Amino acid sequence: MRVGQRRPVLLTVDDNRAIHEVYALAFERDYTHLRAHGGREALEIVRSQPVDVVILDLIMPDLNGLEVLERALKLKPGLTVVIASVINASQSALRALRRGATDYFVKPTEPDVMEMVVRQLLAMRADPAVAVPQPALVAHRVLLVGLDPGFRAALTVALQPRCRVDSAPRISAAVEMLRSMLPDLVIIDLRSASAERALDLESLRNNFPEGPMIVVGAADRISPLLQSTAGHAEALVPEPVDFAHLFAEIAALLPPNLGIRTKRLSPPSCAAVGRVIQQYQDHTLRVEHLSAGVGLSADHFAHVFSDEMGIPPMEYVVRVRVQAAIFQLRENLDKVSTIARRLGFYDGPHLATTFRQRGLGRPSDFRQFQI
Repeated sequence: MRVGQRRPVLLTVDDNRAIHEVYALAFERDYTHLRAHGGREALEIVRSQPVDVVILDLIMPDLNGLEVLERALKLKPGLTVVIASVINASQSALRALRRGATDYFVKPTEPDVMEMVVRQLLAMRADPAVAVPQPALVAHRVLLVGLDPGFRAALTVALQPRCRVDSAPRISAAVEMLRSMLPDLVIIDLRSASAERALDLESLRNNFPEGPMIVVGAADRISPLLQSTAGHAEALVPEPVDFAHLFAEIAALLPPNLGIRTKRLSPPSCAAVGRVIQQYQDHTLRVEHLSAGVGLSADHFAHVFSDEMGIPPMEYVVRVRVQAAIFQLRENLDKVSTIARRLGFYDGPHLATTFRQRGLGRPSDFRQFQI
């Protein structure tokens, strides 16, 4: 930090007190971290203290996030405001961005990835009085598309330590999302898609001409639809899915970060991801099952997996179950208890407790109507 500079001041605004502790893990080392548990409290802090960045929940009991956004920008024009919400809706994102938000996150997003994006935003603003944490890494953005919530959940959890990940169940929803965001890579799961839905690939391509795509599906059906060019790579990962091949394509197609390419996962970790996708609903799944057939003892496998993923194998399984539950809560009208039992939780209260322990609020929050 140079003479005359200060640490960036970051305000997190959320009525869920547990989420502030999650944010603290990412921000308290390099930032002055302020907390507000409602919209009015947040506005008072913006009015009375220096604030560089606000991470703002969209749904709160006193004032909704869009109203807080408008009032905060009137108090401090040019303030960097990042919306963070459980609502996975491109219309909400567009509305927030049009009203002056700088960026938009869908919960849950890894706090370290959020910090990386905040760091980028501070670097872009280039306020000489603010010491921007270094190095200024780039948080790559990946959009996952497909009907299988387990496939999307497993890839989301695997990629989130390195990327910000968005998800859509259908190509039509992905096209809508592309109106408010520009990913570095799109991964499309067409394994269970009808021939008509596979043809929608052209619509996605027309709305994402700048970036690369990975398509997962039957080679005989998908290969004729691909149109890879020098400026737009389209890679096929055929069925049955070789996850080592899939992660190799992801590493190859994501842009380098400070000149360093994304690290490829080892074959044991890739095999475990595939096994989790097949068996994550089974509450009896254990490390011994994930390590079977990979040529490593359970302990050695757990060490390798933890080193590459940043979390132990069984924590990965729980996060995949939670993420799959979030997708299903957003995308269908099944009862919470039905979704919980389907995904390896004992019942609805077990799922609710797991959400609360992870700072995610209530399962019902993920069924809020768009603002």
